[in-house]
Amino acid sequence: AALKNRNRGRHLITSAFEHHAVINSCCFLQELKYKITILPVERNGHVSTESLQKALTPETTLVSIMLANNEIGTIQSISNLTQIVHENNTLFHSDAVQAVGHIPVDVNNLKVDLLSASAHKFNGPKGIGFLYLRKGTEILSWSSGGKQENNIRAGTENVASIIGMAVALKKNVDNINEKMVYLRKLSDILLRRLTDAGVDFLLNGDSDRLPGNLNISIRNQDGEALLHRLDLCGILVSTGAACNSGTSDASHVIKALGTPREYANGTIRISLSKDNTVEDVLAISEAIITIVTTPYPKRKINP
Repeated sequence: AALKNRNRGRHLITSAFEHHAVINSCCFLQELKYKITILPVERNGHVSTESLQKALTPETTLVSIMLANNEIGTIQSISNLTQIVHENNTLFHSDAVQAVGHIPVDVNNLKVDLLSASAHKFNGPKGIGFLYLRKGTEILSWSSGGKQENNIRAGTENVASIIGMAVALKKNVDNINEKMVYLRKLSDILLRRLTDAGVDFLLNGDSDRLPGNLNISIRNQDGEALLHRLDLCGILVSTGAACNSGTSDASHVIKALGTPREYANGTIRISLSKDNTVEDVLAISEAIITIVTTPYPKRKINP
């Protein structure tokens, strides 16, 4: 969309906690002489309307802000942002990969011009996704050579995966409100158990979050060590950390939130699904409590 509208200007806006699919694309466009503005995010994971308003210029051709963050689960107030962007006669794209299939998504309410989703996030086939384009929104062809996909993507369509994606999405949104209530119940139980046990942690993101997404930072802990010790208990979590040059560091999302270092290094993400039970979350919380309150045994070194 930015390339198609390059005659308008060469300025793009995104946020500091976007997925690398967006950030790296912006870096690519930067090499093509586009100016990129990266907006800060607040502690709760929201992009402020004030910072967006200040960043917009007559040269801005596209704004891309994700609907729900993949690490901390914060659901962005997209409709408030799109209103400001459209007043500037600028296009708005939202990465909704984490949201589609898990929360109600209405493109008319969001007022987005472009919205992207991926099937594997709602139990569909890997390697297939979709891009919503509001009628009248023009983008360059992703690949040329044929007239498939309304001249946007040449090549024979992967019909089997497309159908699989559609079926998976339909199954995932069936009774979506009931699933959301259930997952929030499980999340509340887990957080309450950790709090009652005196675990010193921060819940990253906002209360308006993806159901089942819990990103916590535990004071004076090591996320990698937590991950491996939980793995030994049969519990699989992710750290939300990126490893660079053999060292573990807080992810760009946690850094963008300004999470204090004594908490940031102990970040783990717990993802719950409709198949989890109350017994599961009690087991997870008890394992975390035990690990945090029990020092990791030191290796004995033979003289």
